[in-house]
Amino acid sequence: MRKKKNKKERSPILMPKAPIKTDVKRRKKSKIQIKNVFKKKNSKYTVRKRKRTPFKYIALFLIVGAVGGVLYLAVNYIIQLRQNAYGEKEYAIENVIGLKDIPTYPNSHFLFNDNLSDPVIKEFISSGKSVYRLPKETTQKNVEEYYTEKLKNLGWELVQNVPIGTPDKKYGMYWVKNGIGLRIYVKYKDIWYETITENDARKALSRLVKEEIEREMLMASSEKQTLLPDYPWKIEVPKEYLIKYFPTNLNELRGVSFQKLGSSEIVEIYPMGKWKEKDLDAYLYDYCQIKKEQEINCGILNSVPVSFRDTIGLKSTLQINSANTAAYTIANTYNSIVYVISSSQADSPLLGYIIENIKPFNADD
Repeated sequence: MRKKKNKKERSPILMPKAPIKTDVKRRKKSKIQIKNVFKKKNSKYTVRKRKRTPFKYIALFLIVGAVGGVLYLAVNYIIQLRQNAYGEKEYAIENVIGLKDIPTYPNSHFLFNDNLSDPVIKEFISSGKSVYRLPKETTQKNVEEYYTEKLKNLGWELVQNVPIGTPDKKYGMYWVKNGIGLRIYVKYKDIWYETITENDARKALSRLVKEEIEREMLMASSEKQTLLPDYPWKIEVPKEYLIKYFPTNLNELRGVSFQKLGSSEIVEIYPMGKWKEKDLDAYLYDYCQIKKEQEINCGILNSVPVSFRDTIGLKSTLQINSANTAAYTIANTYNSIVYVISSSQADSPLLGYIIENIKPFNADD
């Protein structure tokens, strides 16, 4: 009887287990649903945000920036080229010193701007000549394009544009207006302006070239001789000229003279002193004083600056005793000494030949 009682007592304890299982199942189901929803939303959002969307914007930004940078550099480069070629930077438009109504090349400056009160520079300007230092990287073509536009607008007529190397004419641009001729040309780093006659402009100074050709033919008519190997100048002269070396006030430097056999014409090269220690006209004055010590009357009538190789020299008319003669005061870039090269005659073919052909010892042939 006790055993039956025990079995009946167990049954009410087991019955409530069914609803507990049902609750557990629901919890699991609800957990799974929440977990799936969360993962699904999160995974889609994070993938788009971190891997796709930012990369597109960054790539687009870099491409646009690169293209913009290239365009900016290209435009800036073109502007710089135009400024270098035509001088489109802001500058004051001025007239060339010594010439009326001729505009200067942009950003160029007068070569003797610090010596405008010098009598030699005044003489040079009053002779209708002027010279300006050009900006860096300026070419002959830049100058021609600029003045072709400017001078035509001012009523000038371009009658000749002679390239370098033309055998029978002086190179440069030749203009005429109201019976006046103008030559503009580039030499080394400078631009030169020269007022000439209308006839000389229309013929591009062919008469001067003819005189030079006659002089060169004269020099080419015989065998040549050279200076001593240790002399600071190089020049070949015809053998009919006698070469003499003589001492000077500069003990370590000698002078040299050339005299045509059977003639009284003499051309001499005389060393004066260190380059840039004195002005060229001061050295020329000292040269005349040396001549006076030799009992030769010497006076300077006029002087004008001239271009000599890559430097500026001085061309002068001297009065030796009662005759007018020619002289050049130039610098030798090999030993940095200033020399006076003078002739006993005003129109000396040999002097002109020497000035055209003489070179410092270290110059290329």
